[in-house]
Amino acid sequence: MKRTILIVAATAFIAFTGTQAFACYWDGYWDGPMGGPTAGYYADNYQGFNNQTAQLRQNLAAKQGEYNALLATSNPDPKRTAELNREIAVLHDQLRAQARSYNLPPSNGEYHGRMGGYGWCW
Repeated sequence: MKRTILIVAATAFIAFTGTQAFACYWDGYWDGPMGGPTAGYYADNYQGFNNQTAQLRQNLAAKQGEYNALLATSNPDPKRTAELNREIAVLHDQLRAQARSYNLPPSNGEYHGRMGGYGWCW
């Protein structure tokens, strides 16, 4: 009896996770074929935003890489880490301002759930 209950519970768990993963993929949360829940509505805006902010995003990635490398050392310089942290925050603010100027929805961490305002997909 215990074995049957365990098998039914495991099957239900696998079925639930599989359908959730497929739903997330198909809706575009993981770059599925539908392109995301608002792909058609914001497509031109995203392309313009990506083109306009390419250098800014590259600078942000470089700063984050330098920050991570600095934190990985045995004795990181507190002044340099604080400076990099401030620069990263400024770059994030600039990206948010650019996104607002293109009327894009808020990204993760701004007012909404894990999926950047589209709801929860798990």
